[in-house]
Amino acid sequence: MNQKFGTSVIAKDLKIKGGYKPGSELSRNLIGFSNIYWAKKLSGACGFGKSVAVLTSERVLVKDIGNLGGISRVGLMMSDAARKAGKPGEVAICVNPGGEDAWRRVESAHGSPGSPIIMLNNAYSTSYDLGNKQGYEEAYYLKRISKGWVFRSYPGHWQAFLERPDGSVELLKSYKTKPALRECSNLVREESFKRFAIGNDRWTQGFGGRL
Repeated sequence: MNQKFGTSVIAKDLKIKGGYKPGSELSRNLIGFSNIYWAKKLSGACGFGKSVAVLTSERVLVKDIGNLGGISRVGLMMSDAARKAGKPGEVAICVNPGGEDAWRRVESAHGSPGSPIIMLNNAYSTSYDLGNKQGYEEAYYLKRISKGWVFRSYPGHWQAFLERPDGSVELLKSYKTKPALRECSNLVREESFKRFAIGNDRWTQGFGGRL
């Protein structure tokens, strides 16, 4: 699936030099290039005629990208060169910015007063909860939990989904404000146990208790 995404979407949309081949720059750093692709998709919606800078912490050879769309520039996050290239009123999309405790420093280095700053596809969270604790709005958020998912798309509500054995999902509850991770996890896990645990036990017993 990753290979198909790299070949049919990323290589074509970004017009990557050399395309997606075994051992190519794109195949070795598919996540990095994919994040540039998603940043490009965002740039058309958040620019409002402004310059849009994409600052990344990932190793991406920008010279291999032939189509940046509405992106004005791509730079290495927190580097002197990226700071100096900043313009007043510029929108900043920060790819994989690191632990949430560093986001304000990233904003100070690359943000512009009155313009959006977006933290995109952070690789990890330093808080065992939903979203962040730094006051940033979760515009689009998806988290895997035991037996289901938590989802939010701004300005919509937070939603807890149960995942059925066939892979389909069912909305169990919507929250007007961000709930605690524990609350969503307990709700989804308990509902899954009530609905599916007995059936799973019977299915296992049909194989003599062995899977």
